[in-house]
Amino acid sequence: MVSLGYPPVAGSVQTLPPAPRLTRLTQSSNRSRRNSSVTATIQRPISCNIHFRDGCSLDRDNRNPTRDKSCHNDITPASDESSKSANLNEQIYKETEYLKVLPNRATFYRDYGACTTLGRGNFSRVFLLDSGRRKQAVKEIDKERMSGRLDYVYNEVNILAECDHENICKLIKAYESPGYFFLVFEYAPFGDLFEFIKQTGIPGEANCACLTYQICSALQYIHDKSIVHRDVKPENILIMSESWVKLTDFGLACTVLGPLYRVCGTPTYVAPEVISEQGYGIEVDIWSLGVVLHIMLIGFAPFRAPKRSQLFKLIKKAYLGFDFARWNHISTDAQTTVRRMLCPNPQRRATASEILNDEWIQSFLV
Repeated sequence: MVSLGYPPVAGSVQTLPPAPRLTRLTQSSNRSRRNSSVTATIQRPISCNIHFRDGCSLDRDNRNPTRDKSCHNDITPASDESSKSANLNEQIYKETEYLKVLPNRATFYRDYGACTTLGRGNFSRVFLLDSGRRKQAVKEIDKERMSGRLDYVYNEVNILAECDHENICKLIKAYESPGYFFLVFEYAPFGDLFEFIKQTGIPGEANCACLTYQICSALQYIHDKSIVHRDVKPENILIMSESWVKLTDFGLACTVLGPLYRVCGTPTYVAPEVISEQGYGIEVDIWSLGVVLHIMLIGFAPFRAPKRSQLFKLIKKAYLGFDFARWNHISTDAQTTVRRMLCPNPQRRATASEILNDEWIQSFLV
């Protein structure tokens, strides 16, 4: 199997789910891919084109994007008509039977005990629960700050509660008090793919193929249920063990009933049809994963610009330049896979099933 280069963690899950077994690749060893003279190696640490951890994520209602220094302009609908139809064909669950009601916030902490904060966001914080037997990650969401967007929490809980896949982060329990939601997830001991790339560098082709296969397996699973994720990015890919990753954060996911029009996601990874507001579907997830694969292979995103408006023009143009020196060390088969995933025409773009059977990815399976 492929190793991502992390040492084992005591108490972490080391038994892998049914997934492709790949030849082991460590940071100090190389393996020539069969039928190719290109050698996949771990390069020196390189940061990708995400200046800040979440890039410039778009707000779920397109009103209040988290800004970074590279993108300052809010995204507004192209017309009043598109604004009115933003939620057209989205099945968003406005309630769920999977939430246990608590009388107050204190009840949760009394039952679960002490916790350690891992991170904070605009509407929530994530903390670690360690009972001694197992570790869990809890997302505490402030209802007051999420005012007007609570449906997305109910929707995320409902979708995750009905998903059972080895490459989707499992929602263990969900609670609701008058002021807060508490979503209890399985804990990822190695963090996320963003941190892995930042700390370790380019993973090498074998690792890229393994990771792409596993996330594509998760996407095929939800796409078969007519569910679109809409925010596939390195921050939302959790590393569970040396060669096991999971897709997380279904806060923007929805069941697709027809063409979607809501502009949402993270600009670096958003598909051209989302920006065009002419209607899109599950195909946008493959585009986003294609951007992730591009970053894993050479260390930066395919479309880069200091301003959001410029970035979107590049995404719409969808020109892929493989003339950078770093591509000289990447096989032509890997480049072909990137092209298949970043095809600007969603009808011609490869599906999750087609990527699972892609020649480049299959060449690493044993």
